[in-house]
Amino acid sequence: MLQILHALTYTIVGYFLLTWFGNVLCRLIFNLTGLKDATASDGEPAHNAGRWIGTLERIILAIGVVLQRWEILAAVIALKTVSRFKDLDERDFAEYFLVGSLFSILWAILVASAWQAYDHSVGVDLRHRATILLGADDTKPKT
Repeated sequence: MLQILHALTYTIVGYFLLTWFGNVLCRLIFNLTGLKDATASDGEPAHNAGRWIGTLERIILAIGVVLQRWEILAAVIALKTVSRFKDLDERDFAEYFLVGSLFSILWAILVASAWQAYDHSVGVDLRHRATILLGADDTKPKT
């Protein structure tokens, strides 16, 4: 039972770092670079939509890192770029988009890698247990 609580705790901490703290850091980067002022608009819903998009993006990217499925990262980047292709002609928005996207990718990789390292060395090795349960364990010999 203690192992389950431990795994739940460090997984929640990782989720918190990816989502809420990731949004705080991203806004801080936009403030420091002046990009927040360059793309400021009167519409509050777009601002909230950006936070949700960034949060979901980092969660999906982290899942890709944990599962070691790098095509997930490529798909997220391609989807974001295609969805904003016309807007990328505007220099300020393109910089805002690029900084936000690169931050999300870097942050998701850092948090997911730290979660994996902790899970493997100190935690209960959830990733390995899940691969065994799913029958995708690549450490067993092939017959």
